[in-house]
Amino acid sequence: MSHPLHVAIVWHQHQPFYKNSVTGEHILPWVRLHGTKDYLHMLEILRDFPRVHVTVNMVPCLLEQLLDYTDNGARDHALELSAKPASYLTDKDKKFLLDHFFSIDWDNVIRRYPRYWQLLQLRNVAQGDVGVFSPGYWRDLQAWFNLVWIDPNWLERDGDLHRLVEKGHDYSQDEVRLILSKQMTILGQVVPTARELQEAGQVEISTTPYYHPILPLLTDTDAAREAAPWTTLPPVRFAHPEDAAEQMRLAVDYYKSLFGLTPRGIWPSEGAVSQEMLGTLPVHRGLMWLASDEDILAASRGVTIERDGYGHVRDTRLLYQPYWVHVGDGGEKRSQSRIAMIFRDHVLSDRIGFVYRHMNGREAAADLISRLHTIRERLGDDGNPYLVSIILDGENCWEGYEHNGDVFLRELYGRLSDEAGLRAVTVSEYLNRFRPRQSLPRLATGSWINRTLETWLGEPAQNQAWELLDRTRRRLVEWQEKNLLDDLSVLASAWREIYIAEGSDWFWWYCSNNISAQNDLFDGEFRGHLANVYRIIGLPVPAWLKKPIVTAAAQPHSRPPSGYVFPQLTGAELASPEWNAAGCAEAQLSTGSMQRSGILVRRLYYGFNQNDLYFRVETTQPPMDFFVGIYLSVSGAEPVNYRPRYSWNPENEPPVIAYSREVSVEPHTDYAVVSAADGREAWHPMARLASMVSGTRSLEISVPLSLLGVGPGGSITAVLVVGKDGLITEVVPPAENLTFSIAELAPTHS
Repeated sequence: MSHPLHVAIVWHQHQPFYKNSVTGEHILPWVRLHGTKDYLHMLEILRDFPRVHVTVNMVPCLLEQLLDYTDNGARDHALELSAKPASYLTDKDKKFLLDHFFSIDWDNVIRRYPRYWQLLQLRNVAQGDVGVFSPGYWRDLQAWFNLVWIDPNWLERDGDLHRLVEKGHDYSQDEVRLILSKQMTILGQVVPTARELQEAGQVEISTTPYYHPILPLLTDTDAAREAAPWTTLPPVRFAHPEDAAEQMRLAVDYYKSLFGLTPRGIWPSEGAVSQEMLGTLPVHRGLMWLASDEDILAASRGVTIERDGYGHVRDTRLLYQPYWVHVGDGGEKRSQSRIAMIFRDHVLSDRIGFVYRHMNGREAAADLISRLHTIRERLGDDGNPYLVSIILDGENCWEGYEHNGDVFLRELYGRLSDEAGLRAVTVSEYLNRFRPRQSLPRLATGSWINRTLETWLGEPAQNQAWELLDRTRRRLVEWQEKNLLDDLSVLASAWREIYIAEGSDWFWWYCSNNISAQNDLFDGEFRGHLANVYRIIGLPVPAWLKKPIVTAAAQPHSRPPSGYVFPQLTGAELASPEWNAAGCAEAQLSTGSMQRSGILVRRLYYGFNQNDLYFRVETTQPPMDFFVGIYLSVSGAEPVNYRPRYSWNPENEPPVIAYSREVSVEPHTDYAVVSAADGREAWHPMARLASMVSGTRSLEISVPLSLLGVGPGGSITAVLVVGKDGLITEVVPPAENLTFSIAELAPTHS
């Protein structure tokens, strides 16, 4: 029997829990706005391609907030100011509009509409002076911000909305109110449409723990060390698998109330899993599958999933099939319960999330289809069924695409409908026909972001948040034990605040990689939910909950050298104290709500003494599987080249500077080579260095300063590139250069 290549696309739909429990107001508008632009759109487009079956993961706290708008008349601050007559806007209101009502892709969306683009230019010229604008400016801004956050298909087919887009300017307050009422109409169709498509068998709706917590960390914060032994743990150990189980129970019950059946699949928040958290899953209630990232599969199997320079997996049969995992400790006495796991191809997923927005939609879809055919060819096994899992955020990337992703999605779905050898399926649809053929001995701990849990624990602010959560939870338990006969509704309300505070998003925004203008707001809301626990049970809010967490010292993305270093090259996984005075550059995964997975480099150390320059590259995979090149621009040195030796694409283009030296390590070699630029973009070897040591997660190199042509007082600019099969895959640092002087520094070791 010849099987097609099955393709399971899982669109993950999630927003943080924005509702303030005291005021009832949603602190940010993104549930409403993504609901009107993305959530319904992602469902409606499928109606035109009935042969394409997909899975849509809808987080319960997102669904609750959607229904809060449509059923309970929920409001958010941006909605209140959108509905407020322009003549009544205060200067504070106007400043909010100028700061927040251009929050969408400027080039791809705002520039498309002449009046909205003009409003933006006027805003920039005014430089914050709200007094220069007439009421007409504010009404047009209220209208356009809410119009562009509506699915373009609705703007084209709805007569009222189409007329308003064509009008372009001089909107009345009634017309602004009409736009807002249309948003509520769209929001009201999200859940019914999801239910309709699931009942028709074209869509599978999967779920996530209710408030989107990181299950391994709820089960035990020490789990962070299994994924990354260097992680700094909070001062208290938070280990409450009962909370993880309750988050799952709440999710399953809520799902059943909306869709009339028990969910079959779970996307754990951020794809974060561990062997221990499996025991919190309700497998007895019909749960069939859960999903994570390919790096979790590799760690569970004790192998590396190798790819060529174009991102194609070499061992295709390893990744493209589901596996059984056993619920229990993985030992001889483990439970006989088991659940199927799928693992996402993070290159294909990230291409949709980050790369294809920069391409023509049809060409992007053709690239993805071509890659799927390459997978089928490399499998070379038509006799067994295989499954490619593509899993990513289903809301955040589309504003960067042409027509909100419509061109890409329609071309992709059309070709998936017609291409021989490919079949788009829901996850449960595949597993109902084909059960896993292999089992994992033990499930590794980690997430879909670089296989670690560092995004949610380890930095000072994050660890302080875990400590406050633990302290508040302990106080609630103490109160509960002394008030067993108290009003159960009071107790339920207090525990709800704990479960909300366990959501991953609070800890995400405490991470130094995810700085935003709303960090203070998120900090206040997190502490507010903990403070509500005290208010609900009638206790005074302690002073330590009133102090901002964001003042905790965050680890900088980079620091300069502070003294001479004389490190022994060991290749150890953790940097020794001998590297303390070295400069350090952290790999910045993102600065917002989306992050890539599969990053190799975690950080780069660089330091020197009177004679030598040192580099330490810390990685998430064995570095010897890759080309590692350190390109140096040395002051006054000639000749120079302006590019590394490997090719690149716009996704990871190195900076254009005058490089005079290259320190390179080819894959699977035990030495480094120093090469000189020839001025014609070629590199000529100067010396082979024996002073290089590679470990399983690090690479350390020593380079004599004499080979670099630099002495005291000279300066060096360094750029690290990582490559494979002739293509650059990463550049560190991604946004700035590391420039330092060979200055006289205090020795830290002699």
